[in-house]
Amino acid sequence: MGLLRTLLILFIIFYVIRLVTRFFLPMLFRNYVDDKMNEMAGNQKKQQQRQKEQARKREGEVSIDYNPRQGDSKGKNDKGDYVDYVDVKD
Repeated sequence: MGLLRTLLILFIIFYVIRLVTRFFLPMLFRNYVDDKMNEMAGNQKKQQQRQKEQARKREGEVSIDYNPRQGDSKGKNDKGDYVDYVDVKD
């Protein structure tokens, strides 16, 4: 009787898993893919807007975007990059 009961429980578990994978997983996957596609479309739209904005700028125009550093900079001596000096003779 115990073997029959165990086989019945395994049979029921197998069909429940089969039902879940057949119907619910494709729906979840489809929702995930739709969300990612919408996210990518939004990113693409933002990138196109940035490209249009950059195209509107005149040649030779300089724009500076200031991004303050985060964190504590005390004790750091940041003087910039080293540029090698080359003497050019005319």
